Amino acid sequence: MINTPGDNILLSAPEHIYGVRLEPIVDLFSRQIISYEVLSRLAPQQDPEAFFAQLPTSDKVTLFCHQVGQLKSLYKPGKYFLNLPLEALIESRHFERLLDVCAPWVTIEIQDASFFDSLSLRHKLCLRERIGQLRQQRIAVWLDDLCEHSVLPFYHYGIEADGVKIDKQAFWRLSNHSPALCQLVNQCKGISAQIIIEGIEDAVHLEVARESGARFGQGYLWPYERWLHADLSSL
Repeated sequence: MINTPGDNILLSAPEHIYGVRLEPIVDLFSRQIISYEVLSRLAPQQDPEAFFAQLPTSDKVTLFCHQVGQLKSLYKPGKYFLNLPLEALIESRHFERLLDVCAPWVTIEIQDASFFDSLSLRHKLCLRERIGQLRQQRIAVWLDDLCEHSVLPFYHYGIEADGVKIDKQAFWRLSNHSPALCQLVNQCKGISAQIIIEGIEDAVHLEVARESGARFGQGYLWPYERWLHADLSSL
C-alpha cells in the first residue's frame, strides 16, 4: 500500500493505487533507454483519466513526494520523470514541499502545460520564476503534451525548460504530414533542444519520429516495467 499521511484517505486506500509503472523514454536512434516516466497503477475498475482529474493538487503533490521516496528506497539508479500540475509549482505551500524532496535525478513533468495560456499574468510570471529556481538547483523541468497551439504562449513569456514532450494526439494527427510535424518540432526547439515524441507504437511511427528532428520517443513500442503493490510493501 502507498503510505501517505493519515488525513490523505483517498491515496491511502489500497483499492485506488497499488503500484507504479515505469515507461521507458528512448533515444530514437540508438534505442537506448535514457530515462523512465513514473506512472501510478490503479485497480482495474479505475479510469485513470477520471481518477486523476478529480484528485486535488495537494494529493498529487503527496503522491509525487511518496514516489520520490519509493525510488530513493529501491536504489534503482537512473533519471525519472514524475508528473505534477501547474498549480503545484505556482502555489507556495506545494512548491516548498517539492524543494524539500527533489534531487537532480528527478525530472518534473508539468502534465497540464497545455493550459499555461489560461493562467493569469501573475501566475504565468510566477511559473517562469519557479521553473528557474528549480533549474538552478539542477532539477529538470519538462513541459508535457504540447501541440502546435499550446507551444506558442511559452515563447511570448520567455519560458525556458529542459525539454518538451509532444502530445501523442498531435503526433498521430501530423504523422502523415511530415512538414507540419517538423514545424512543430522546430517550434518546440525554441523552448528546448530536447524533444520527446509520445505515442510511438510501431516501426512506422518510429521512422516518422526519427525524420521529424526529435531525438527521443516514448510509447507502446517499448515495453514498460511494472512494480506491483507487493513490491512496495516494505516502504
